[in-house]
Amino acid sequence: MHVRRPGTASGRSPARLITTLMAALVLLTGAAALPAARADSPDAPVTHGDEGPPLTVDEAALDRSLDCHGDLSGSDRNTVLLLHGTTANVSANWSWNWEPALAAEGRPYCTVELPENGLQDIQISAENVTHAIRTIHATSGRKVDIVGHSQGGMIGRWTTKWWPDTRDMVANMVGFGSSNNGSDMISLTCAVGCPDALQQQSSGSDFITTLNDDGATYPGIRYTTIATRFDEIVTPYDRAFLPAADNVTNITLQDQCPNEPVDHFLLAVSNPVWELANQALDGNPSPSVDPGACLKLMPGVDPARLPENTGDTLLTLSGALISTPWTQTEPGPADYARR
Repeated sequence: MHVRRPGTASGRSPARLITTLMAALVLLTGAAALPAARADSPDAPVTHGDEGPPLTVDEAALDRSLDCHGDLSGSDRNTVLLLHGTTANVSANWSWNWEPALAAEGRPYCTVELPENGLQDIQISAENVTHAIRTIHATSGRKVDIVGHSQGGMIGRWTTKWWPDTRDMVANMVGFGSSNNGSDMISLTCAVGCPDALQQQSSGSDFITTLNDDGATYPGIRYTTIATRFDEIVTPYDRAFLPAADNVTNITLQDQCPNEPVDHFLLAVSNPVWELANQALDGNPSPSVDPGACLKLMPGVDPARLPENTGDTLLTLSGALISTPWTQTEPGPADYARR
């Protein structure tokens, strides 16, 4: 674990451009450039103790991926763990919105840099999240609050499923635009091929099926999911939601702010999302916002730099998609997840 100062601000790109970009890359790449399909192993299930399977990622790499700010051990509030989305990175997803906003509140927070912009096998990326939860919990002496966007709102559930010791270390999971049940749009995009993590977030994928088998949540954790009706990445938008339970709150943004035009990407800079999420982190099981909170950018966002930030993020996302290998099938199950 190390300390990083937030770098040059960069943000999320306009959603229409991203959707167009992904579709164009599918057409340009073509099936001929894709490796052969993988075959899943028929091996029997692998069982482990409370700590789950050993982590396979090098410990030094796990440490480098975790970056913390503030007084974790001295704060009277849980540390927030920010988890970015697929094709993004920490800077693109958080440096110009949630990071400065949390810093201004004096709330400790950490980020995890998911390898390959979150495009590699999510089963491997989840090891970074597992390591982060354990490290933050040990350092702070408190439970961890997870805030995630898209894949980042879902991946913590894979960690708590397969590394059971982390369940008692997490107080809240707050996600927006989370790919909890996959996406029809991603399935369509991956019809020709796409990187591993996108294959895994397709509707009906083996990864999503395994994630939701045997229950989607755990009693000791409170789950809050915020979705927008204008989500064009996680489609239908309510695939973000988790099954109803006493510790689950599913929120459609437009039920709080009927005229809110926020899409998948802009969830990360929306003021009502910020307010709903913070209420959830503070223990409110039924977050709500006044009309005056709607149609605003969240604290920490500089409106004058929106064009610069979205442009930088478009370059980040397109570069990640171009440079990451594409495949026709999702990765096979990890040893610990074999059925």
